[in-house]
Amino acid sequence: MVESDGETWWLHFAQDSGPGGDDNLLARAGRQGVRLDAGRPFFLDRGGVPHDAGNRFFASGRMRNLTAGTNRKYAFALRTWFNFLQTRGKKWSAASESDLFDYRFWRTSASENPRRISGATWQCDLAAVLAFHDWASDRLGTDRLLPAVQKQAWAGKRAAVRDPRARASAIRAADVKWLSPGAFRLWRDTGIHGKEPNGAEKTRWRPRSQTRDAAFVDGLYGTGLRIQELASICLTELPTEGAAKAYATARLAASCAKGGRSRRYWMGREALDGMWNYVQTDRAAAIRRGIESGLYQNLTPRRIVQGITDNGRLRIAGPDGKPVHANLNDLSPADRRLLFTEGPEGLEPLALWLNEDGSPRAKGAWYKSFALANKRVRKAGIDRLKCHPHMLRHSFALRWYAVGRLVWEHRRAGAGSDRMEDFREQFGDTWSLVQTMLGHSDVNTTRNIYLEPFIGLDVEFLLAHSGDELSQDGVLAFLRSDPRVRLLDPGDGK
Repeated sequence: MVESDGETWWLHFAQDSGPGGDDNLLARAGRQGVRLDAGRPFFLDRGGVPHDAGNRFFASGRMRNLTAGTNRKYAFALRTWFNFLQTRGKKWSAASESDLFDYRFWRTSASENPRRISGATWQCDLAAVLAFHDWASDRLGTDRLLPAVQKQAWAGKRAAVRDPRARASAIRAADVKWLSPGAFRLWRDTGIHGKEPNGAEKTRWRPRSQTRDAAFVDGLYGTGLRIQELASICLTELPTEGAAKAYATARLAASCAKGGRSRRYWMGREALDGMWNYVQTDRAAAIRRGIESGLYQNLTPRRIVQGITDNGRLRIAGPDGKPVHANLNDLSPADRRLLFTEGPEGLEPLALWLNEDGSPRAKGAWYKSFALANKRVRKAGIDRLKCHPHMLRHSFALRWYAVGRLVWEHRRAGAGSDRMEDFREQFGDTWSLVQTMLGHSDVNTTRNIYLEPFIGLDVEFLLAHSGDELSQDGVLAFLRSDPRVRLLDPGDGK
């Protein structure tokens, strides 16, 4: 095993080799079984010496079956961990529990560290470090970094309970925020549509991709999907325009969903109409620019879809002219951005979301849209109103808990004098409603992370108001004293 000796580890990502088949080095590597998947992380020291264990970890089946986003997060986390150990003169294989606790302090609390991280980010880093060391223990025979202190059966599997001291002592209130429906509309109208805080149109507003960005943020808030999940949707997966129902049902592809589980999700009429409006305006204009510039003809690699069935089965033109078949459900977000179809004027992307030049829009580009919107909101002088993509998923959960709470209240009101235990059971049903809409496999994730503000509410207090004609905002108003929940304040918009 060759490792770097005393040098800083550098993180790289494999580039797409493209269609060229004349590279003898790549051909020899392929014959040796070396995996060179585009985007795969790998570590080298300053002298070009590879980190054998780290690179083998990312070439393992465990990591190849996780999303590209998860691989990137793990890679950046492990780069920092490896370099931290390097400053202590330690190899990764000699790391101990004490090193991990010191690492946690340095990452989250040490005053000499100018780039301290939040408790939530630490949880992600910890998951990466433990996953690597568990893999190394299983495959390379090293000691586990944190031995399991307790084994318990859960859902037919053996689950290890780790030492909780390795976790963050607290996730700061700033790590998670929720927006009420009114606060979200104010952020969207000001940051995306460029309106004044009072709702007035700006006379000199010159929007760029306004329809696209509005459709995307409405989609996140209206579906509860994660940013990668919504960003990877293809046009053919968008529910049909003009359906009569208030909510359309769609299916998220397994290859794009967290955990690799395909699931249903629901899209409200406003969000769906906004997406189809984008398709007919900003998206159509972007495609015209892409065709006129020759972008699609010159883009490599690309995959020409010759046909697609109702169940997502694709017929793709092969390099030898013979068609090959693939299932859209199995194609990763990166693979989906390579798909094109023949339109009336030429090649067109199958991806729903496009950049202004017509190229398929990757997940990372959306963070720039949010940053620009937040900048506009700040310039408008609105206090305590900032939004990031995952906040909209949390806010979706908060909104639907309030809706579910009202539904159960109406049922309770018509059921006579039920006992308090029955009311508590109704609360459980509300948790389950939101769990289903978010696609969580464990309701505790829904309760303890996405809907944590509601847990602190006294059940009897809510029930005491059950006879009132509470609105959705009325239920959310119970949370006004929680600094993590941004409601529409009386002074907003004036």
